Amino acid sequence: MTGTVSEGDPARRRRRLAILVPVIALIIGAGGLAAATVVQSPEEKRAEAAAPELTVLTAAVERRVLTSTLVTRGTVVPAGQLEVTPVVDGAAAQVVTALHIKAGRQVARGQVMAAVSGRPLIALPGKVPGYRDLKPGDSGTDIIQLQTALRKLGHYAGGDRKGYYGGATKKAVRALYAEAGYDTAATDGAGGRTDAAAVADAQAAVDEAKDALTDLDAEIAAAAPAARPALQRTRARLVKQAARARTAYDDLVATTGPMVPHSEYVFVPSFPARVASITAKVGQPVTAPFLTLAIGDLAVSVKIRRDQAALVHAGMAVEIASETLGENAKGTVTRIGALTTDPDSQDAAYHPMTVDVTGSLDDSWADQDVRVSVVSAETEKKVLVVPLSAVSAGADGKTTVTVAGTDGTTTRIEVRAGVSGDGYVEVDGELTENDRVVVGAAR
Repeated sequence: MTGTVSEGDPARRRRRLAILVPVIALIIGAGGLAAATVVQSPEEKRAEAAAPELTVLTAAVERRVLTSTLVTRGTVVPAGQLEVTPVVDGAAAQVVTALHIKAGRQVARGQVMAAVSGRPLIALPGKVPGYRDLKPGDSGTDIIQLQTALRKLGHYAGGDRKGYYGGATKKAVRALYAEAGYDTAATDGAGGRTDAAAVADAQAAVDEAKDALTDLDAEIAAAAPAARPALQRTRARLVKQAARARTAYDDLVATTGPMVPHSEYVFVPSFPARVASITAKVGQPVTAPFLTLAIGDLAVSVKIRRDQAALVHAGMAVEIASETLGENAKGTVTRIGALTTDPDSQDAAYHPMTVDVTGSLDDSWADQDVRVSVVSAETEKKVLVVPLSAVSAGADGKTTVTVAGTDGTTTRIEVRAGVSGDGYVEVDGELTENDRVVVGAAR
């Protein structure tokens, strides 16, 4: 017969206790280990809260050419401007009677731009500004310009001494006015009628003296020998009189006739020119400036900062972009001017820089604000440079760098900062190549 153990059996209770005691001991031991790990002394807590020590970061002082791509703004402008205000001598009123141009339009050589008091204003090629009436008998550089202009327009093929306003130049001036559709101006101001009458009178005086000599020569030939000396003296006087009459006639012919009044021409240095602005209105009095011509090819005018100027020099390639037009062009730096301060501008001092465009720009570029990128801008020689992060400015306005010694010490040195580019800045101070300057710190 098999026996059974009840729940109250002492033997079974002893077996359960033997199993539980080691388990409880294991749990207590693990808890004690965890408690030992979590519990820290105050000293241990302060040590863990302290920041790790800083590591100083340094960089070497270098000597090299500093490079950068300089990006700035500029304005597309003509090479020059010419203000024009005609004044017609002798006119009862200075009134604009015709306009043949508009702002923004081009002006060609020989073009009649406007009329004032019924007289034309003609654009002629010439670098020296006009300053007087151009009249028969005149000589000078302005007459050379007039002859050259008339030749370019197909009206003059030579015939007068260079720079002398003679008969061939008169003929060419007549052709100029005929093509323009106006009567030729004349030295007498009356269309040449008064001059023509004076010339006719001078010619009559010459003919009269010539006839008198002819008659006297016949009388001398028929006279007795005794009478001839007196007649010869009379003839000598007549010869002088005839010479004076001929000189007066020649001078009159040389200095009268077709002319170009100062109010009727403008010497323009280069074509095509463009009308930059015009204040004239038909039927209104003439006011200055009557009109302004933009002359020469379009170029880009740039104001560069003092610290940028050392990076740029003539001959550098430039990229030009007009965001408004959506177009690009190329050019070359041609001039960098002296440091300039514009009293009418809030801008700081700047260097004016001119960029000539490769090829030419059409009139749509005129007056556009454009982006200017100077490609590979660089210093002309090697300079001492440090990273930009090495330079700091104090409250006293001094610029300094901190030099790290080999023994772990640091020394602050004052420097003068120059041009910057490519993450570096030029410095001038008590530094030498390969010195180590502090650029930051890390933990």
